[in-house]
Amino acid sequence: MRTLGIGELEAVLAVARNRSFRIAAIELEMSTSALSQSIALTESRIGVQLFNRTTRSVSLTDAGSQYVEAISPAVLVIRDATQIASSLKNIPRGRLRITAPVGATRQAMPMLLAFMQQYTDVELDIKGEDRKVDIVAEGFDIGIRYPSQVPKDMIAVPYGRPQRGVVVGTPDYFGRRPAPCSPSQLLHHECIRHRLPDGSIDPWDFEYRGKKTKIEPTGKLTVNSSHLVREAVLSGAGIAFINEWHVLADVGNKSLVSVLGKCIPAYDRLCLYFPNRRHMSNSMQMLIAFARGWNP
Repeated sequence: MRTLGIGELEAVLAVARNRSFRIAAIELEMSTSALSQSIALTESRIGVQLFNRTTRSVSLTDAGSQYVEAISPAVLVIRDATQIASSLKNIPRGRLRITAPVGATRQAMPMLLAFMQQYTDVELDIKGEDRKVDIVAEGFDIGIRYPSQVPKDMIAVPYGRPQRGVVVGTPDYFGRRPAPCSPSQLLHHECIRHRLPDGSIDPWDFEYRGKKTKIEPTGKLTVNSSHLVREAVLSGAGIAFINEWHVLADVGNKSLVSVLGKCIPAYDRLCLYFPNRRHMSNSMQMLIAFARGWNP
């Protein structure tokens, strides 16, 4: 049997980590079909099925779980050694211009500041704004977005943890109205609506009893930023669907109550994205490698 290469092992780990060939393919910067073929060849070479596949889900077989557990430490050692060796080639320096939505910028700041502490000769110029930005035309090196928002001609590198949404309201609000037990009951609640930069209202996405549901929220208050959504819901104006990151502390100290948690699927991770790898500066390479390993 031919020895498997590090690329083939990384492919197995990416699919196992993301439970999705599509998301793993984005992470590995290859097509979904090429990744599927790589996994099939790996399974053929080792003589065992690693993944159960359906049109809706991907899961590890028992043999796959044991295989992933066995190879993960070795791949991590090789990956770290490669990054260390590469980082010694040149000291990253210079300026990187980064654009991202305001909420994504706030989430990314701990990672970006930690990067600057490690690479003290790198200067970051960060611009947070919610409009769509052409990073090439406007002279940015890197953008930060969700995978679905990254232009198709860009390279996307996911980082951090999967995102989650939450439906929240104040204890006082739920003292006046019973908490919803299913997404359909939201129609009886005062929902705080979030207007997106393109003018549309952000829908509330759920997955309830195996069925995906998209709710068009109704309510008297519409705002155009997640920060204003949080302020409004804390004031008791209604309930809101918001990225969990914005209200973790509020739910933790019981200023807000989270409901419908079992009905809300996880989102994709945020991505760094950029045009291509040609003439990429060492500082940009280091930021991408640093983000890949970031796990707050």
